[in-house]
Amino acid sequence: MIHVLLFLFLKRHFQAASPTDMDPHSDLTSSRAPSRLASRPSVSHVSSRKEYEMIDMGYIQYLPLYRAVDNGDLDATMKFLEEQPDRLTASISEDGDTALHIAVLAGHVEIVVELVNRLGADQLGIKNRKNATALNYAAIGGITRIAEDLVKKNPGLLKVPNQNDQIPVVVASIYGHKEMVRYLYSKSKKEELSPAANKKNVVMLLTTCIIDELYDIALDLLQLYPELALEKDSDGDTALDMLAQKPSGFPSGTQFAWWQQWIYNSIRVPQPLASSNSRGDIERANKGPTDRRNIVKRSIS
Repeated sequence: MIHVLLFLFLKRHFQAASPTDMDPHSDLTSSRAPSRLASRPSVSHVSSRKEYEMIDMGYIQYLPLYRAVDNGDLDATMKFLEEQPDRLTASISEDGDTALHIAVLAGHVEIVVELVNRLGADQLGIKNRKNATALNYAAIGGITRIAEDLVKKNPGLLKVPNQNDQIPVVVASIYGHKEMVRYLYSKSKKEELSPAANKKNVVMLLTTCIIDELYDIALDLLQLYPELALEKDSDGDTALDMLAQKPSGFPSGTQFAWWQQWIYNSIRVPQPLASSNSRGDIERANKGPTDRRNIVKRSIS
């Protein structure tokens, strides 16, 4: 019954949504996480003073290139790279970022395009000291055009996790970048999003998609892997928990009559499988409600 509730809710809202209802720039205005970061994600780093100084000496020579890329100066960036092509894949920051990492983080699309054209497919997968590829950072920034250029040249980047073992589509969902999530999900192979590949990734994707009302993706995941409905994500939440936090998704004052119409008209569930309650309350089956059904009931009452 729990699976039925989730399927019905997600299918109803997926069918009700239309492309014109979606803001193409909605991923840039998410309240859950910034669409562009002013600085790179912080990670605790411990090193001796000697090691730190050695790192300083290594990347300080690339400071002019770093500034050119970070400031979005395309001409200066290209000039530096033409004079010294080896700088293209050099670590130019303390975090081991390449020029591509910096351009992606700063959101400079023109520079990213030029760098991607100059780099080989394998070079796009270079990781910095935080174990992040350029696509990992693109998922944080939320600029879909950047991700498109990276994935087109190296689709393998879609399955490369960051230091938290999260693949790009999951990272994008955590930051609330809807357009980015839709693109990355459409390009990801379903076997790479299966519980067998990484259960934590797919469960987190499911719960965050429900939070962001990406019901089409959430429904697709549940149809592929129904067992995910009650699996907990990294925050200890299940898909049902997230659904319970969406009271706005249920029409008020209908006494659940829309469930019956929905079941018969959309899902085509045979009548014997529906609730025998004359009021049409599918949450009050003959065997009585479970605790998790009570969660849903409280959220829509």
